[in-house]
Amino acid sequence: MSLTILEQRSGRLPAELTSFIGRADELAEITRLFGRGRLVTLVGPGGVGKSRLAVRAAGRALPGYEHGVCFVDLAPLREPSLLAPALAAALGLPDPNAGTVLDVLVEFLAERRTLLVLDTCEHLVDACALLAEVLLRNAPGLHILATSRQPLDIAGEHTLNVAPLPIPVGASPDHRRPCESVRMFAERAAAVVPEWKLTPENQDAVVLLCRRLDGIPLALELAAVQLRALSVEQIVDRLDRRVLHVRGRRTAMPRHRTLENAIDWSHDLCSPGERLLWARLSVFAGDFDLASAEQVCADAELPAADVFDLLAGLVDKSIVRQVTRDGEARYRMLDTIREYGAERLDRRGESGGVRDRAFAWFAGRIERAHAELASSAQPRVLAWFRDEQDNVRALIDHGIATAADGPLIRAGLGLGRILALQGLIGEARYWSARILACRDLGGDPAATELIALSGLLAVLQNDLAASGDLLERAEARATGTGDDAGLAYVRQAQGMAALYDDRTDEAVRLLTEATALHRSAGADDVLVPIADLFLSVACCLGGDTATALEHAERAVAVTEGSGDLWCRSYGLLARGTARLLAGAADEALADVRAGLAVKRDLGDRLGVSLALDVAGGCLVSLAQPLQAARLFGCADRLRRYTGSTMFGPQHALLRGFFEQQAGEALGADAYRTAYETGESLETDVAVAEALAERPAPDAPGARPDRPALTPREREIAGLVAAGLTNREIADRLVIAKRTADSHVEHILAKLGFSSRAEIVAWVTAER
Repeated sequence: MSLTILEQRSGRLPAELTSFIGRADELAEITRLFGRGRLVTLVGPGGVGKSRLAVRAAGRALPGYEHGVCFVDLAPLREPSLLAPALAAALGLPDPNAGTVLDVLVEFLAERRTLLVLDTCEHLVDACALLAEVLLRNAPGLHILATSRQPLDIAGEHTLNVAPLPIPVGASPDHRRPCESVRMFAERAAAVVPEWKLTPENQDAVVLLCRRLDGIPLALELAAVQLRALSVEQIVDRLDRRVLHVRGRRTAMPRHRTLENAIDWSHDLCSPGERLLWARLSVFAGDFDLASAEQVCADAELPAADVFDLLAGLVDKSIVRQVTRDGEARYRMLDTIREYGAERLDRRGESGGVRDRAFAWFAGRIERAHAELASSAQPRVLAWFRDEQDNVRALIDHGIATAADGPLIRAGLGLGRILALQGLIGEARYWSARILACRDLGGDPAATELIALSGLLAVLQNDLAASGDLLERAEARATGTGDDAGLAYVRQAQGMAALYDDRTDEAVRLLTEATALHRSAGADDVLVPIADLFLSVACCLGGDTATALEHAERAVAVTEGSGDLWCRSYGLLARGTARLLAGAADEALADVRAGLAVKRDLGDRLGVSLALDVAGGCLVSLAQPLQAARLFGCADRLRRYTGSTMFGPQHALLRGFFEQQAGEALGADAYRTAYETGESLETDVAVAEALAERPAPDAPGARPDRPALTPREREIAGLVAAGLTNREIADRLVIAKRTADSHVEHILAKLGFSSRAEIVAWVTAER
């Protein structure tokens, strides 16, 4: 991995901060290998530049992939079971049931032409191999570019051994035409010391340095940083003495030894305080802020007041990179640098103690975040979690491994709710189950709430058997200790389970009891409005729209005061549903649109799918069945990915009623075409249509033809206009004929055409 790659987020390719040097042969070979197969693995030691090469190759290949490139940094992951969910998140998919995540990925990728970049596979190599094999077998348009220190070793894999940059040959190379390793050092050196230049006077020392460092990019970058204090000749002299000192290490491969020497040398140039901080910072799996560094790394030996200056020194030496997000400075280390620090921490015998401090710090931060979750601070809390999720995962894992006491239960409860609020139900269940299984829960009231939360999460994924067991266990704990607050949680989850199990009357009874228990226990603004909105949905689906509206109004009113956007948006959806069934479709649509806008901003995938359903029902009632059919199609696609209908079979029956009305208004064929178009719509497009931010296809002034087609569909439309058959199009684009058939059908549906001749006329007019 190179020092020059910016941190990436959400599946996008990382931006490159510095020039890309050389590697023309490797880039050409990657292209050639993808012509022979669909899995290419870049193999080589740490620091050789695999990640940088993969990013550049993917960027060059991007125009050839209709559905884009998805980059997944696997370095922060430690659990193989989180690999597939991490990929789903990078692709922007809602969090599916853990048991269905592979099915969701296969369905999503099956008809897409996508390049997937899996970066840093070596520590999860078996899981990566299995995932790649399943996806490639079922998604013919998928290509995978992996980076690893070892091959994935599966059928169809083509490997490219990534060597260091070429080093100078001969006694006196021409400084006007330097080789790639010299060019790289010279460019990085000029970035560190702007007045530095490669000259006939210093070229021999630079050449010697590049040879000593074997042309390894990371080693060259670390060396260039030292020009702030040393000349090239001094760097070479110090490096020569270090190589003599470590020559006895015979067990390492030569290039690994060279890189270790370079990092050792950078380590030696650090002050004692910087070395200690480097070692302790290695416990962070992802990037971190100054407050975390101070809390986790400081003690009597390393005062908190010294951390900032020492951290700044590590940034100056390129040991730590600084990134800025939302105006705040954050810091991160490359994997190779972090691994080196972790080894040093182990040698000091401090690994367990520093990780314990890190766990305690993040457990406390999760508790504080949980306390603020139902307030106007909610967006900030969610943004904090997105920044810290890699650290949280790693340190919760440490807490589980060490069977930490009370803080682990409370942290698990907060983590579960934060994840659930974002629609990450599968991951919330994963961590809750591991925490509940790792230790004796004793009489901790938070444990009762965590068990009840686990039961509710199981309900949301239609796992009613698991939910029943968990809720019985939670009920026994709550009643046995007289814990009314815990019992309120249990009744709330049991009410949702009854709703999912088509026991609407029982759901109303249980949720009514939960609401009363919450109030008698003095519950805060988090719990009462959630119980009210669940009760509103149950009453609504049971046919009591007046009571449903009353509870929804109460939830909306409370959350207006508290600032809880997540609960308020669900309250708006519940009120919109009640108004829709009461015959006030215009008012209902206004509520649903207000709730949907918030769900989009919060990234609540479950909430978006529900809102699209209710918006579709409103549009049917307002005589706009075509737009409704498109929203139904998108909502169903999202629902398949989450494995949840959100409010059970009664909700499905309600949706079915409006779907039937839309089908009768449009006719079966037109409805199916609009529905399938909705299934293929990007979620953002469907949401924009539902919010009336984008003209719907049959709305006045709408132009569905131009914005609706993807680049690949436009390409295929051009081939249709050129007179090619679907078989000829498939052969030309190296895709399956059924994929070509599907594309042509989508083009016809999106443009509102019924014949290929109309496509020809449209293409001609567009030109």
